Amino acid sequence: MCKLFIAVAFFAVIAYAHMPTDEEAKAEITGAGVSEAAAAGIVSIADKYKSQFGQGKTDREAGKAAFQAFHSEVEKYMETQSAADQSAYKAFIEKKKTQHQGRHSTPSA
Repeated sequence: MCKLFIAVAFFAVIAYAHMPTDEEAKAEITGAGVSEAAAAGIVSIADKYKSQFGQGKTDREAGKAAFQAFHSEVEKYMETQSAADQSAYKAFIEKKKTQHQGRHSTPSA
């Protein structure tokens, strides 16, 4: 469940703030240490869901369903990748989670 939240939070930020180009997304993922091949696979999966992600701007449930399906497909895909890619991807998602929490945390009084 936590992994799902992380992926949803990460991609929700991307979808609502700025939908990166395939090149931007791939550059960010490879910059985190994921191989070019694994990053290309993730971007390819994301491309299948782009229109559904866009629907999430007006239909929260549709967006949630798209993110869940995307997350599930990426998780299955990453299980087929090298241990190094899995580790780098996990660290990438953790970093995105931390960034998201920092932007959306409530300051203490």
